[in-house]
Amino acid sequence: MDTDLRNTKARLVKLAIAAAIGLVFTWFTMHAMTSSGPSAPAASRDPVGASEVPLLAIFIFVLTTAFSHVILSKRRS
Repeated sequence: MDTDLRNTKARLVKLAIAAAIGLVFTWFTMHAMTSSGPSAPAASRDPVGASEVPLLAIFIFVLTTAFSHVILSKRRS
């Protein structure tokens, strides 16, 4: 008999749902940001400026995933 005492399956499902929500919000946010402003600087001229958009996308993904995980945890409790 395999009993999940720590409830890891439910926690992983909750984290997967939070990651999916974070991915959707990140995609919409980055799409809106990149289509509304000027284009990013060329990587050959400004390598630091060229890495700004991917780093911002990672930051937004982590924050939205953490925030949605907190909301899902409070809602299920």
